[in-house]
Amino acid sequence: MNNEDKFYIIGVDGGASKTRGILFTDAGETIASIIDKGSNLSVNGEVASTRIHDIINNLCSAADIPLEYVDAIGLGLAGSSSQDGRDMVFGKLDNIKLSQRTIIMNDDEAAFILGCPGDFGILVTVGTGVNCMSRNTEGKTIRQAGKGHDQGDMGSGYWIGRQALLNLTLNETSVLGDKDLEEIMSVFLSHVDEEEFQVAMENLNESVDAVSIIAGIAESIIGLAEKGNEVALSIMQEATHAVSEYIIALTDELDYNENQIVLSGNGSVIRNDFFRKSLNDDLRFNFPEIKWTFSSISPAYGAGILAAKIHDVDIKVSDIVKGDALAPA
Repeated sequence: MNNEDKFYIIGVDGGASKTRGILFTDAGETIASIIDKGSNLSVNGEVASTRIHDIINNLCSAADIPLEYVDAIGLGLAGSSSQDGRDMVFGKLDNIKLSQRTIIMNDDEAAFILGCPGDFGILVTVGTGVNCMSRNTEGKTIRQAGKGHDQGDMGSGYWIGRQALLNLTLNETSVLGDKDLEEIMSVFLSHVDEEEFQVAMENLNESVDAVSIIAGIAESIIGLAEKGNEVALSIMQEATHAVSEYIIALTDELDYNENQIVLSGNGSVIRNDFFRKSLNDDLRFNFPEIKWTFSSISPAYGAGILAAKIHDVDIKVSDIVKGDALAPA
């Protein structure tokens, strides 16, 4: 422990689109918070390790504490199974002598500890990616989806954005005059700040942040669906049907047969009311009573809490909430 007799923790929640880093103490006091671009280890590679290194440095600079004062670092990262990505992160942190105080976990593990306390409920993550996670009565982790944006996962923000672009590409010559396609074209070009579709696609294909850019279209597509755009509505309904299938498959593995189900939402897409309503409609046949819960604080705290546990330091979520948290979920 540092000479201030405080236990300093850094928690990081890194997805393909956004990374949030938080510096807090064992008393639950939030000291600094930073948001950067994506840090999915299998998508962003070396860029991800650099961003994580910079986030840690910048958090300490913002708090005006030396790096060596940091006692534990928890990195909840998408694509954490990538050994090359993990090695690059630990290599960067070794340069600042913090690798031995760091653990890397899947970003859903960090969200699960906050959203499903006591291992109760099912975590449904729908953001850039999609993943459903729970634990059975024996403590075994059960997952559905979570294979990655390029491995066939359906229903994620990236999948929604990609389907929208696919519709534009396949129907490029007939966009003009088709109100629904024109609306989708308009939101895409506005999103990437371009005027021509071909130029926008060429730039997108060359961008290191292509995954997050594509996923960033999802919010607008869902918005168009809510307003009655038939193409957008079809994409969204297919997405929510896929997510409902993941949830049902997970409950089958859990041997769960109750009428009521408790789902903990995580990710920007699942927080959208219209998306969640469509998902509920798909689930209603299997589960007449559906209850959603959402953590009021970022999964970055969950990653930090898990890192602190390794040092036998237990941190209460209630203390974090009371401690004027700077980084809501």
